[in-house]
Amino acid sequence: MHIRAGRLALTAAGALSLAAFTAGCGSSGSSPGSVSATGSSSAQATGSSAATTSIVVGSLPVIDTAGLQVALKEGFFTQAGLNVTVKSVTQSTAAIPDLLHGSIDVIGGGNYVSFFEADANGTFPVEILAPADDCTADTYGVVAMPSSGITKPADLAGKTIAVNLTQNIQTLTTSAVLAADGVNASSLHYVQIPFPDMGAALQANRVDAISAVEPFLAGALAAGGKLVTSTCTGSTADFPLSGYVTTKTWAQQHPAAALAFQQALLKGNAYADAHPSVVRALLPTYTSITAKAAASMPLTTFPSTLTAAPMQRVATLMHAGGLATPANVAALLFH
Repeated sequence: MHIRAGRLALTAAGALSLAAFTAGCGSSGSSPGSVSATGSSSAQATGSSAATTSIVVGSLPVIDTAGLQVALKEGFFTQAGLNVTVKSVTQSTAAIPDLLHGSIDVIGGGNYVSFFEADANGTFPVEILAPADDCTADTYGVVAMPSSGITKPADLAGKTIAVNLTQNIQTLTTSAVLAADGVNASSLHYVQIPFPDMGAALQANRVDAISAVEPFLAGALAAGGKLVTSTCTGSTADFPLSGYVTTKTWAQQHPAAALAFQQALLKGNAYADAHPSVVRALLPTYTSITAKAAASMPLTTFPSTLTAAPMQRVATLMHAGGLATPANVAALLFH
């Protein structure tokens, strides 16, 4: 995920060539096979001591990782006996070599689609430590200019839509939402344009519409664009977007540290979800979002429970879109 491109710039191809976007959201309860901010987990805290463990997180400076920043600010990691250092990364899949070489331990804000593909294709065994965020209706959508004549989803049939990356979460969720309005995915023409450049492309009529997330969605609307449809609605409502990812090897070698990190992070997510004003105050400190923009920007949700059901939604959509998916999504979750 590139900073210029925000959270969705995750190239599956890049992740897969290293050799050369309901259930379990915001819940504080737990169930069999789940772990929550209240501390229920089946992981065995053996091995290295969490009290003496330092963890380096390669994190994207985007809204997704607000839970991480809250956990740092509120001292949740320190209370768990961890020394967590955040290293800003420009693209989550580009950080995979650092993850495999051990210079970072966890990737924060990793797009599930890319990392599920990485696991399914044997790039490396993925372990999901915690969710980062799920979309909300006001944070992710398709925008067109009034002059385009596109006023409803059905009008997008046969049109060119800018996405940050093709064959990934944007194309999958957009196609799913439009299919509900009778638009055949095969009629859509997706072109890759970085998020910061989408507004200009739309204004210049180089594309018919753009698929944007915050803060780029708000920017496009402020520039005269009109929202055609939310991409977080219907079958994709509350869709899981990204998470905190490590390797299965690291999690097995450092189960105590992994468990302590997971619990503190989920606590950070719960706090972030319950205190949006704290998130808005933090955003300008680690992202390029201004305080003025943060004050009114719609926020995603930050789940405080890690369960298989939301992850299965991602895998199911990937399978429907013809992408490689893990045989057992639940096996990728740290418990």
